[in-house]
Amino acid sequence: MIEILIVEDNAAYLDTLKEMIEPTDDMTFHTAWRSAESAVRAMGQGGLPADALLLLDLHLPGSGGLSIIPAFRKACPEGNVVVLTQNDNELVVLEAIQAGAVGYLLKNHPIAQLRAAIREIHGGGSVIDDKFSRYLLQALGGRTEDEQQVLSPREHEVLELMATGMVKKEVAEQLGISYHSVALYTRNIYKKLESPNITAAVATAIRRGLI
Repeated sequence: MIEILIVEDNAAYLDTLKEMIEPTDDMTFHTAWRSAESAVRAMGQGGLPADALLLLDLHLPGSGGLSIIPAFRKACPEGNVVVLTQNDNELVVLEAIQAGAVGYLLKNHPIAQLRAAIREIHGGGSVIDDKFSRYLLQALGGRTEDEQQVLSPREHEVLELMATGMVKKEVAEQLGISYHSVALYTRNIYKKLESPNITAAVATAIRRGLI
């Protein structure tokens, strides 16, 4: 079951998101906050699902939405952050990805596609609005070859498969290894490529000619 947390100050859109979740049998609405401060405070108190998925608006009263990500990471170490916003500034997209978001979607995204994106992200994938793909490929992975850390053959295999859109479970089945092993290789890839998620890692690898 995908347990969903929401930070959204627009009451009407918050209701829309709740209505999106209610008819599904694999998602459940857990908690919502209307400001960054209330979300951070609640996350600091603990008790949230470790693998929750956070739908995060950026324009909030007081502090901006990105200020919530560190608190969420601590409260839900296995969780994922999906930015859901009207902000189409490319620099903001990059900042969100570098902060740890694995999804960045604009609010005009159809609800059916949003459900599909949530499922893909929960399964280990990453979804970025097509509008920003070219920019991210150019912006991420700008380090020199001298700074590059070489991936092991198995890490390279895992990254190549995930670059095709496979999630961890599918990679494990394809390579005949455990899900736990794929998760370990993925963490190593993130560390070596200095990337917070698979989207950034793939972009970095493409930029450096690794895949």
